[in-house]
Amino acid sequence: MSKTLTNRECEVLTHICRGLSNEETARELNVTVKTVEYHVTNILGKLGVRSRTEAAVAALEQGLLGPARLKGITSRKTAKTREIPR
Repeated sequence: MSKTLTNRECEVLTHICRGLSNEETARELNVTVKTVEYHVTNILGKLGVRSRTEAAVAALEQGLLGPARLKGITSRKTAKTREIPR
């Protein structure tokens, strides 16, 4: 399997970085949830990670997504904090 992410996988990875669920990603990309799950599986395999969180971290650390795709995604330094309800 090629280690290069396809354009669609980059789109799905962008949605992962934005914190969207598979269902939300499917709606935005006008595909089925199964298709998104397929892409997520491929992304995890290509990046050599085990979770969506690890994939998002790898994407940001390795600069896998260009500035246009990262628009609207905040870093931990600039993100607003929210208290977790008890």
